[in-house]
Amino acid sequence: MDGAKEDGDGNDGNDVVTRIQSEVANLSSMYYNFTGGLQEMAPPVSVRGEIVKVESDTSVEYNAQELAKQIVDAHVKIDRLLDGLQVPQVEEEEQLRSLGELREQHEGMRAAYGEDVRRGGEPLVPYRPPFPHLPALRR
Repeated sequence: MDGAKEDGDGNDGNDVVTRIQSEVANLSSMYYNFTGGLQEMAPPVSVRGEIVKVESDTSVEYNAQELAKQIVDAHVKIDRLLDGLQVPQVEEEEQLRSLGELREQHEGMRAAYGEDVRRGGEPLVPYRPPFPHLPALRR
């Protein structure tokens, strides 16, 4: 089995990196909601800067505690996924050779692109209106 794949934990067949990305997106949403909950719990202030007395809503406080617990659980889950991520053990010389090959490939593509532009080839397809046969609308 591939080292980047994991079974169990309801991963839906996604690789570890995709699952980490999903969990981080979920965590970002939790932080957004948590900030909104904290703003909701903050006491209102009048126009003159005086704090307005309102009745306490314990359900909001309970929800904030629950959301804080969910955030901690999400952090733990991300940490477990990161710990399970297998980093290939490659020698430094192999990494340098691979980077050199990628650099050569990049430079070759860059040179080909430059040559196309120099010869007058267009790097991008020019915009064409979707219905060129229709007359332009006049105002």
